Amino acid sequence: GRPRAKDYDDMTQEFVAAAVAEYRARLCAQSPMPDHGQETALLAASWAKASQLTGVKLTRCPDLSKLITSHGSQVRGELKTKLRPLVEVMFGFHSSQSKTAIKKNRSLAEVLKEGTNFAFKASDDRRGFLKAPLIQKIINTMWFANKHDEGVVFPEHFKPFPYPTLALVLTAIECCIDEWAMGKRGDISFTTQEYRSVYEAYLKCLQDFDDATKDVGVLQAI
Repeated sequence: GRPRAKDYDDMTQEFVAAAVAEYRARLCAQSPMPDHGQETALLAASWAKASQLTGVKLTRCPDLSKLITSHGSQVRGELKTKLRPLVEVMFGFHSSQSKTAIKKNRSLAEVLKEGTNFAFKASDDRRGFLKAPLIQKIINTMWFANKHDEGVVFPEHFKPFPYPTLALVLTAIECCIDEWAMGKRGDISFTTQEYRSVYEAYLKCLQDFDDATKDVGVLQAI
């Protein structure tokens, strides 16, 4: 079966715990939807940092490497799980079999996705890009809710808040809205295969937006 941390001795477990924590933080902050090359680079950096922190020197082997990198899909899964109820409540989707509700949900999903309306504080006149309350709420819930969360443990990775993480949040929100596209909430997997191109488009959009608003410092305020 799949390797698990508890299958190893105490020293190895300590090393794996440090490497996993470091990997999750680096993944979110640098390449949350990595291709193979990026995943390998994240693993190498996290492995080196775990060696430095624990004093344990281990040779990289496929089983341990897999154990650490498997946390990439776990992070994305956690984010989506936390977002689903928030998207439903904060945007006003309704779980119902009635034709009216289904039609409203379908229409709402379309409006929210059009021109990334969901990211604006006031989507009717498109004011306050990235100021939608949901964005701050999920950032706090996912990375800053308690002292063990990555944003608190690894301020060096999360201050200022990284564009890749913000692009991941926008992508995950879009995935949750996609689930309502037919009027009743479906189940869409938030995978790299399905959503990397969406993520990359958001990342580019944020970089372009930052270049255009550098003097105002909109992204720095998040």
